Amino acid sequence: MRFRFMLASALAAISVAALPAMAASPQPQGHYHLYTAHNTPVPLAAGQTMEYFGGQVISNVNVVAVMWGPNVPSATVQGIGGFFQALVNSTYVDQLAQYSTVGITGVNGDPGTNQTIGRGTFGGTVTITPVNTSTHLSDTAIRKELVGQIRAGKLPRPSANMLYMIYFPQNIVITLGGGRSCLSFGAYHEAVLGKPNKNNVFYGVMPDCGGGFTSTTNVTSHEFAESVSDPIPTPGSNPAFPQAWNTSNGYEIGDLCEAYSGTLTDSTTNTSYTVQEVFQNTTGACGTGNFTSP
Repeated sequence: MRFRFMLASALAAISVAALPAMAASPQPQGHYHLYTAHNTPVPLAAGQTMEYFGGQVISNVNVVAVMWGPNVPSATVQGIGGFFQALVNSTYVDQLAQYSTVGITGVNGDPGTNQTIGRGTFGGTVTITPVNTSTHLSDTAIRKELVGQIRAGKLPRPSANMLYMIYFPQNIVITLGGGRSCLSFGAYHEAVLGKPNKNNVFYGVMPDCGGGFTSTTNVTSHEFAESVSDPIPTPGSNPAFPQAWNTSNGYEIGDLCEAYSGTLTDSTTNTSYTVQEVFQNTTGACGTGNFTSP
């Protein structure tokens, strides 16, 4: 079962050209969409579907892989670039086109964003030198560091298509809502601002739980697919705008299929990667196929 937590976090006012800032007065931002770390699939109800709640999706994702300092496992540092180059230009992304929003109105009457999901790009791997050197990090600390690194010019500036996927050394513990990385959850994705804004920062948090690179690509694909199809979570278990695609009780396309995996094969390098299947609205079930790139 997926864990859900409310986060009391800061949202600051944004000027036309400004990045998100951490305000002094906390406000509820939203709940996290967590990879549970237990590979426990959510039972599929008869007639299960993803519903559209009117929010934005990521049309042509531009992924930047962010290494949290120099001690991220070498397999991740060396392999994640090739994985993302294959992933963003693959049939794995093609399947997400069913979650485009062209001509669709949200179930609660929101007008929708009229977007098409297509293949994306890989913006490279960047190893940052975190200002925060603690081995125990909250999500608030991670977001503050991410925004600070962007402001300092160490990371590319955000855009509607930018997705920062952050990888950590094995000794770093991440906590949120009373949960602890690799015990309560294996990964999650979020937005710095819990509302639509052109300067929003979309990101995924991938702790290293010791499962090796196969586990890393599997979990990464889960968070990648959910970030593309639902980049801005909202409070509680009752999805609403500005969320995009969820079940009526708040599950995303990866949550329903955690126990199912496939293979992504890069035909250019003849390299294969493990990826997680996601829920298919077109069939009402988890995917069962393998994927190719390009």
